[in-house]
Parts: sequence; structure tokens; C-alpha cells
Amino acid sequence: MAVRRSLAKVGLMSTMRRRLAGRVTFLVTLALVAIVVPSPTAQAGAGDMTFVGHGWGHGRGMGQYGALGYAVNFGWSSAQILDHFYGGTVASTAGNPEMTVELLGLTGRDTIVTGSGLAINRVPVGPAALIRRTAAGTFQVYTAPGCGGTWAKRGLPLGSGLTISTSGAAGGVLGNLVRVCEAKGERAYRGSLTVVNNVGTQRTINHLPTESYLRGVVPNESSPSWGSLGGGRGMQALRAQAVAARGYALASNRIINKINVSHTCDTTACQVYLGAGFKTGTGLASLENSLSDAAISGTAGVVRRRGGALIRTEFSSSTGGYTAGGAFPAVVDAGDSVVQNPRHNWTKTLPLSVVAARLRTGAIRTIGVTASNGLGQNGGRATNVRVVNTAGVVKDFTGNAVRLALGLNSDWFTISGFTSAEAQAVVRALYQDLLGRPVDASGLATWTGLLGRGVSQSALVASLTKSGEYVRLRVGQPKKPSLQEASQEAYWEVLGRAPDAGGLAAWSREILAGRVPVDDVQRRLYSSQEFYVKSGGTPGGFVAHLYQSILGRPAAPSDITRWAAHLNPRSTVINSVWFSMEAAMHRAGGYYQLFLNRAPDRAGEQAWARVLLAKGAGAVRVGMAGSGEYRLLAVKRFP
Repeated sequence: MAVRRSLAKVGLMSTMRRRLAGRVTFLVTLALVAIVVPSPTAQAGAGDMTFVGHGWGHGRGMGQYGALGYAVNFGWSSAQILDHFYGGTVASTAGNPEMTVELLGLTGRDTIVTGSGLAINRVPVGPAALIRRTAAGTFQVYTAPGCGGTWAKRGLPLGSGLTISTSGAAGGVLGNLVRVCEAKGERAYRGSLTVVNNVGTQRTINHLPTESYLRGVVPNESSPSWGSLGGGRGMQALRAQAVAARGYALASNRIINKINVSHTCDTTACQVYLGAGFKTGTGLASLENSLSDAAISGTAGVVRRRGGALIRTEFSSSTGGYTAGGAFPAVVDAGDSVVQNPRHNWTKTLPLSVVAARLRTGAIRTIGVTASNGLGQNGGRATNVRVVNTAGVVKDFTGNAVRLALGLNSDWFTISGFTSAEAQAVVRALYQDLLGRPVDASGLATWTGLLGRGVSQSALVASLTKSGEYVRLRVGQPKKPSLQEASQEAYWEVLGRAPDAGGLAAWSREILAGRVPVDDVQRRLYSSQEFYVKSGGTPGGFVAHLYQSILGRPAAPSDITRWAAHLNPRSTVINSVWFSMEAAMHRAGGYYQLFLNRAPDRAGEQAWARVLLAKGAGAVRVGMAGSGEYRLLAVKRFP
């Protein structure tokens, strides 16, 4: 009874029986609801799961598209961009030390190289050479007139750490650089290469100055064309990328098989590095860019430090509008919505059978996001996804594990689409929670079909809460004989009675016309003379009753004294209490108990309280009742 009463205090249908978890407070008969069906492009086939998400990549540190948006649309400098994304760090310098890069495409394979004045351990070897690891862990060199020539053994095997260079590489001319032979051509690298035996594996490492290395990174991580956007303001995004890439590489110190062989690698596992140029039958083309080079030289040696320590400045393509936190404070990324970003919002639909196969769960009965980080819309990034298979086995996954297994753009996603069992369970739960009765056959078939065809759980909730029946129940119509207990809403909670017919009709008309939010009726009734009289007819009694009703706790004597002197009009104290963070957290906590049958975690309670104050209680209902956690609870209730 105490829990039920507490929920009543927050304006929910608190006295209706709730025997199991995850109940929702809004559903209506089919005839009274206008259904908002998503556009055909958003619909999935029966048995499909649609993942609706934001961003591209892990979302930690700087968002590259966010940097572009801040530069072009907000006029930020690279320093402002870096300060924003890398909170708690300061600009510093690191000079131009040697960078070492493992070429992962050659790991465990022969190293085939060519170039003008090619030399191994400073000994000329001719136009091309092949280096192969022997069973003894040494390296045998073979030579030929070109990359595809007939190879001839040259000399005795050499020890690990042999160096490959060309005679003219020091001048920096593209045509004089050492080139690695690949299937489609020859890739040129600045500096030199070494070949090492690392725990029985042949590895090829590129050694070069950090600033030269960045010339092969920055144009591949951020498009050089960005530098021309916004009348040249986009150069600030390239400069921010140069600083981030420099610090990321210098602070990485990549460890392979517990032996330190390089600072970094050349793929997205580290950051993309493609070398200086690529030669085909049509000639040698540069892979560097003048705009990127200008961004690098314009920030030469600049890195970020925290407490004097060099910081590994992570970055990803798109944060989706909110960074993920981690080594740096999570921040809003208003720049991410820049028009050039193709992944600010995204959708991916997969057959349920494919989801089951990739997650290795067996046939899926239900799947949903059950925990998120609370940063951004729809709860933010998924931190836990729960799958229940048809045998009843429960498996939990991190959002990132699901992202990787299903090939999603990020771990910031919600899941829509229903199995037949899920859809029926959710519909049954909604009818039972709101109307206190089982769903009728027609309503079950209609709503189940809509969910199965791609209507999201949240969209369904939003549609249902606009019905006349829902509004009348929330205002506080007289109890129905079919209900075991009265639905104490606005009138019942504030005045302890059902509304008169004229009052019910008037409130319903105003709410359905969009002039008064349904959740505002209770607040307005507190201003009535009837509530004042029920409070004892005194200023002190009114304040005490108001605190107990809205906050669920007694007012302190100082509160009574302070507010009793400011009751002209009474709305002054009512609004101050009702719109306080404490009241919002109290109401948000009630929604946790009502919808999810559990106490809120502190961060979640505060996050939903902020949503409530900014967007209204309807957004909280839609968010919680539209969540994967609610869906899973509904399936448990109606197996």
C-alpha cells in the first residue's frame, strides 16, 4: 500500500493492481486511438529487427564530423575543438621523434620491396628483394629485376631487425622512396623499413619522423576537402585532426605478443596510414595532400597533456551528438549534425534469424536494450542487450559486442521490430496496465500486426496516450465496476473525488485540443480553493499538504514559514515545488517503479528528471514504456 500510495503522489494510475513488473500507464481501446504508422521506409518485415542509431565508431574523444561542424558552422578554432573534446587536457609539444608503424598487411608474410638504390643493412641488392623468415628464425634475402621477377637466393640468412632503405630516400622525393610490392602496385613509404622475427612471426615496421608519418594519416582520417569548406574554416578541423592523430600515435606504444615492436599500426585497429604514394602502370601518385600537410605543419609537434603526461587522444568518425566518455568527460557534440555527416542518424534492418546466428543465441524469443549510459536521446549508448531464446535461455551482451557482431555503425542504438511472442506480450501488458482488463481479440490482432510490421514500441506508446479514454482516466473519471480499485489520477489524488461531468468534459476537451498537457491537470488542481480547504484552510496547512502530495515528504518548519508568506497567488509555491529537481526526481523514481518494477539508479533518475523538466512526463513514459527493459518484463508476464 505504501508503494502504491507513493506512485499516486506522482500522478500515475497508482492504485490499479500491479502484480508483476514493468507495467505501463497508457493504453486505450482500438476505436478511440489514432495510430501514427511509420513511413514505409522505416518499416521492417515480420520477424525483422530494426536498429535505429546515431554515430559511427566508438564515440570516445573527438568526433571528426563534430570537429568539422564546430569549425564550419560555429567558427571554432582547432584549439577550441580540442579543448571541448579532450576536457581536462592542455596543449603542449612533443617535438618530432621517430614513429614506428607495423604494416599489418605484411604480418606473417614475405616482405617484397623495390626502389632506386635499394639496400638491405646498407648493402645494395639491386632493383627488388624478397625477405622470407626461415625455420631457424633468421631471414633469407632473394633478389630479382622487379616485383614479379624470378627470385634468386642472395647471401647467407640475416638476423632479425634487418633494415631496408633506398639511396635517395633522405631527399623526400616521392620517386626515391622505398616501395612495398603489392598485388595491384607498389606502395611508397617515407623513412626506412625493418623486418623482425616476433615470437615466430615475420613483421615489417616502417620507421620515419612523426611529422612525416602524419602526412600519410591525416588525409585518410579526415577528408582534405574539408579544408576548403566554410570559406576555409574547415582547415580548423584538419588541424584538430593532426593534433589528435599525433598524440594518439605517440602515446599508443602498441604491444604485440608482449614484445614492443612498434608505436602503432597502419589500419583502423590503430589509425589509417597508407604511406606516401602508390605506383601503378600509369605512374606514381601521391597519397599525401597539400591541405593536410598545411594542417600538420601548422600544428607541428602539438599534442595534449594531462598533468604533464602525454595523452592518447582517441577519436572516431561520428559521435552521433554526444561523446561516449571514458578517458575524457562526455560532452554534447553539436557539431556532429553537420550536413556532410552520413551517419549522424542511421537505421539498419536485419532478419531475426541473422541476428540469432551472428549472436549465436539460438532462435530468439525476445531481444531488447536493457541498460544505456543515459547520454543523449533514447537513453544514449546501449550498455546491455538481453536476448531470451525460445528455450528460455537468457544471454546478455554489451552494446559494443552487438555492434561488432551485427555490423552496426555504433553502440548507440535502440531496437524496434518484434517477434510474435514479444508483440503479443507487449500489447497484453499495455491493456492490462492501463485499462485493468485483458485485451480483446481484435485489439490484440491489430496492435500485434502493427508492431510486427515495423511500428516501434515508442511510437505505439506515443499514439496510445493521445486517446480520449486515456485522457479521461488520467483526469480521474469515476471508477469502473470492472476495475478492482479506483484509478486515482488528478481529481482523485488532489481532491479525493471523481470529477463532475462538466469538469471531466472540459479538461478532456482542452487536453485533446493540445492546449493543456494531460500531466498538468494535477498541478492546476492544487491551486483550487477546494484543495486549500482540504488542507485545513490555512497557509501553513496548505504548504504542508502540498509538500506531502508533490514531494512525498513533510515540509520543514522553515519551508512552511517561508512559503506561507507567498501564497498570493498560490501558484507561486505550487510551481516552485512542482518544477523543482527534487519533485522531478520523485516523479521519475515513481515511473521506474511503475514501468520497470525497480528502484532507479541515481544517474538514471537524474537523467530522466531532466527529461521530465525539459520535455514533460510524456517523454519519460514513452522512453521507459518504449524501452527494451519494459519489453522483456512484458514477455515474462505474458509468456
